[in-house]
Amino acid sequence: MFSIMFRKVMKQKNMSRLLQALLLIAGLLGAVFFFAFLPFYGRELVQCAPEYAALFWPCLVWAWAFAVPVFWALFPCWQVFGSIARKGAAFTRENAARLRLIAYLAFADAVIFPVGMVVIALLGGGFAALTLVITPLVTFFCLAAGIVLYVLSRLVADAAALREDNDLTI
Repeated sequence: MFSIMFRKVMKQKNMSRLLQALLLIAGLLGAVFFFAFLPFYGRELVQCAPEYAALFWPCLVWAWAFAVPVFWALFPCWQVFGSIARKGAAFTRENAARLRLIAYLAFADAVIFPVGMVVIALLGGGFAALTLVITPLVTFFCLAAGIVLYVLSRLVADAAALREDNDLTI
């Protein structure tokens, strides 16, 4: 019963707006995390442990470098979500290319995080939990997201090709 009601309410335009609203919220939360919380937390850590003062800026730059692909991915996501509102515009070659770009950005973060961790460790800031647990987890999730998005881009490209073939069929 719920699925029938949900299906009636969730028209393509509503789905598109909901996804874009979620994307805006995710972007705002990400901005708060990377540009407000992390600098505040870093300053607090330096006050509690002054021996880490030299690591404040390298760690912040590393976090911001990791954030660049994340925020860059918001733009093609917005375009993909917006295309859902237009009938027949979700499965296009443009959306396949956008999903592939997002996949490449996830792969970039899978490189940025461990490289940044190595740099921080060489500067004397490697923490066992961060190095041994968090770094492999973040790297895995970035790689997994990249693979899923790349496969999805291939599926969308295949669907777009089928749609184009059907459009040419009388």
